[in-house]
Amino acid sequence: MSSRAVTIAGYLLIVGYGVALELSSRRRGSPVPSFGALLRRVMRTRSGRVGVLVGWAWLGVHFLAR
Repeated sequence: MSSRAVTIAGYLLIVGYGVALELSSRRRGSPVPSFGALLRRVMRTRSGRVGVLVGWAWLGVHFLAR
């Protein structure tokens, strides 16, 4: 197995875990917040908004730049 395949499998595992968390947050009475609620809470502060911006920039550089 090449390192590229391992990297892709790792990212797919992370995405799958995120989907599972989101689905578990949709159950009634779940203590896990949804992604929207989490993002809404992070975006309340200036440092949170800067962190989200840096995160989006990092994703753009690593996945869209060629």
